[in-house]
Amino acid sequence: MKRLCLINVIVFLLAIFAVTTCAWSATVTLDAAAKSVTSDVDTLEAKAPRVIGDQAGVYVASRLLQPQSFTLKITGLKNEDYDIYICGSYKGKKSAKELENGIKLDIPGTIAHPDLMRCLKALEPKIKPETERVSKIKEAEPQRVLWTLRQADDWVHSGIRSDETYRSLDIIVAPTGSMLASMTWRTRQDAEGTASAITRACWLLQQARARMYSVIKDADLRNLAVVTMTPVTLSAEYKIVSGKPVVTANLVNDCDLPISGTITYSLPKGWKTDAKSLKFDKLASGKIYQTTFKLIAPSKKAEVPSSVPVAANVTIVQDKYEAKFKLKVNAAQNP
Repeated sequence: MKRLCLINVIVFLLAIFAVTTCAWSATVTLDAAAKSVTSDVDTLEAKAPRVIGDQAGVYVASRLLQPQSFTLKITGLKNEDYDIYICGSYKGKKSAKELENGIKLDIPGTIAHPDLMRCLKALEPKIKPETERVSKIKEAEPQRVLWTLRQADDWVHSGIRSDETYRSLDIIVAPTGSMLASMTWRTRQDAEGTASAITRACWLLQQARARMYSVIKDADLRNLAVVTMTPVTLSAEYKIVSGKPVVTANLVNDCDLPISGTITYSLPKGWKTDAKSLKFDKLASGKIYQTTFKLIAPSKKAEVPSSVPVAANVTIVQDKYEAKFKLKVNAAQNP
């Protein structure tokens, strides 16, 4: 056991060393003469090289959530000395030779709370398809839902973009003493502004859930609107174990807020279960609620149902903003 633990520790340390080594040995090369840029690692995305006269610039984005460092080399410069600007701030002077040899730069990691980013990332692929579907329905209530979904899509992308932009640098070098020409990439906020933008995006999503829950009269449309803006998923498995039918339900909460509610099911007349409790209370972000129960037949000759409809009745609350929704799945018997 001690040897196994030691091996696990060594593997873990080697993994950390590999990531750290990769980060420190990473090199981005900007060729001002060719107006091109390359990165020798896939953890850094170097793009949008720009050259205006003797001034050169590049945008470097991190694909890692943790901080990383890299060496920036700039070749093809014609002047002797250059002023360096990073994210709009003057960072001193370097010679063309020093820039060609490379300067060390640091990119910060994410400033966002993991629960908030989990929510936004889970919603990113989810909202757009439903928005496109609802856009084809011209009645008043679907159009109201459409307007809210479009807003929600903007909030999600704005929050994700803020985080991605914070984990980036734009670097400009200009001949010392020369007037700086305008070069714009993404607008990068400071740590406080970035964290605020991400928090606001998730806060607005909860307000939108509550609004849809309270104002949309069509029950199916109302439920669909709230479900689309809430990254919670339900799955269920149905199989025969030792000759007895068993159902396992899994509820995954990828929202930034805790959820509460109950799991329900539908059975043929006379059938029962041995389920003790199907309630979940304040299931935290990133957590899974799982429940397993056996089906009890009314008689030995009763035909086992081929599937079992399972539902999760969910309540999500933040301060005065409350919304409820239902998720449904049909657990089909595995062969």
